[in-house]
Amino acid sequence: MLPRLCAAADETRPGNVQGVVADASGGGEYVSAENTAAQAGEHLSPALRQQAWNEIRRNARKLGLATASQGASKLIGVTFAWPLAGNGLSDPGYHAISNFVDQASNSQVLDYNCGARSYNGHRGTDYYLWPFSWYKMDNNQVKVIAAAAGTIVARSDGNFDRSCSVNNNNWNAVYVQHSDGSVAWYGHMKNGSLTAKGIGASVAQGEYLGIVGSSGSSTEPHLHFEVYDANSNLIDPYAGSCNGLNLQTAWASQRAYYDSAINKLIVGTTPPAFSTCPNAESPNENTSIHYGQPANFSTFYRDQLNSQQSQYRIVRPNGTVFASWTHNSPAAHYSSSWWYWNWSSFAPTGPSGTWRFEVVYNGQTYSQNFTVSP
Repeated sequence: MLPRLCAAADETRPGNVQGVVADASGGGEYVSAENTAAQAGEHLSPALRQQAWNEIRRNARKLGLATASQGASKLIGVTFAWPLAGNGLSDPGYHAISNFVDQASNSQVLDYNCGARSYNGHRGTDYYLWPFSWYKMDNNQVKVIAAAAGTIVARSDGNFDRSCSVNNNNWNAVYVQHSDGSVAWYGHMKNGSLTAKGIGASVAQGEYLGIVGSSGSSTEPHLHFEVYDANSNLIDPYAGSCNGLNLQTAWASQRAYYDSAINKLIVGTTPPAFSTCPNAESPNENTSIHYGQPANFSTFYRDQLNSQQSQYRIVRPNGTVFASWTHNSPAAHYSSSWWYWNWSSFAPTGPSGTWRFEVVYNGQTYSQNFTVSP
């Protein structure tokens, strides 16, 4: 989908500008299609969900895998690592979260932290690729990895993976049962990308399972991560005051509810170009700029809060500052957002050498080097 830019023009202007002022700036929120209420729906039809359960249970019995005793509490005895990893990707980040598990038993929406970052009846956590989700998928840049060691008890592959809408199609998925009988579902993966390991094979924590895709009932490339205990009770891996499913976190290191960070910095002579689903975007990265060429500097955030000020600098090869400014988001929270600053004629007299585009955000410094030449 195309990015929804919600900020007014005057709200995108940088503050405290020093040095050479940009000719134009802008940006705003990117609204994930997975978080659009009009499109929200089950990730798997009831029939396909039952089919997956039947296969999981049948294979677990055949393999003689351990199960918990009846009446066991809603706890799992394994600890999860992060289920995604970059695949030859050097960017500092690659994802954002559109939906957590819906804790409400009625038509209302409630996530584990007492917020509403979910939709009615949602049973897992959705991690969508940001920015350039289709570009990332096409180039296999983000892989799904096992959050915990276990045994593959079911798998589904060969399904269409460029879905842009809610539907009744099957997804590409791997189902892993852990030593305590709990099961993790990894859904929406790219067609043909699944691990070559079959049912009954063991996987280690962190082992490759597939590539993030948009198969099944999906609106963009993302991982749907769904967890059950040995008695088929739904689990929310995140601990929080409104998690009524289980009391403790399943994460070895639970990330913050607002996991604020910068996923990517781009320097280029042409702005990044978004596209309509399911066409790949064009990042238009170009770190070689000639004197007086147009220059675009873009930053892509996840979980950006307006209480977090960003300090920007463009630094010449000798360490002096070409331009500096501050930036705050105009909204309380954006799950994903991007902002850009353009110069129609950048550094027409140089100097040549290696420059640096830098931002300090939420206590961390991010930078991207680029060269300027005659």
